[in-house]
Amino acid sequence: MNVIKNGNRDINKIALTFDDGPNPFWTIKILDVLGNHGIKSSFFVLGKWVEKYPNILKEIFNRGHLIGNHTYSHPEKGDGDFERAEEAIFNILGVHTDFIRAPYFNTDLCNNYIPAVSGEKKIIDSDVVSHDWKNNSQGIKDLINQQAQNGSIVVLHDGSQRAEEIENRPAEMFKALPEVIENLKERFQFVRLDELRL
Repeated sequence: MNVIKNGNRDINKIALTFDDGPNPFWTIKILDVLGNHGIKSSFFVLGKWVEKYPNILKEIFNRGHLIGNHTYSHPEKGDGDFERAEEAIFNILGVHTDFIRAPYFNTDLCNNYIPAVSGEKKIIDSDVVSHDWKNNSQGIKDLINQQAQNGSIVVLHDGSQRAEEIENRPAEMFKALPEVIENLKERFQFVRLDELRL
């Protein structure tokens, strides 16, 4: 099973990725920030939120961002329920995903998902994990700025697997995001995962 942590180190491209949405409180705001900077990104969505907030999923897709499968319910172990998430995404967008990300980067959750095992879908990890679920905005900015390099895949969160967290969890990340972009665009070109040369 091939797990991808970064793209080509010889090319100054970088990919921002967002997990655990779509989120009715934050995703559109994040899309607006990305749009203001002309950035296309990749969103690894949860099937349960896709079904609850289909119009936000459509908005992500219609604005030209890549949609990835992050399972249906963000399980910690057992079956990754990628199939159920894939069905939810397809029912709304009419397209299948090419990229998946296992919750907690636990690729054991991919073991029963045949498209992942066969290599039909790319399993995406990361080399820059912002820890934005626990860091304040300055910590997020510092960590990303220090660790980002050519071909980096940066993990951020526009949501949470827990309903009680979705209103507040992305707040520090959102506060940091404009400066993160300003810092990185001096060194890198922002691209979607399918443009990163994995």
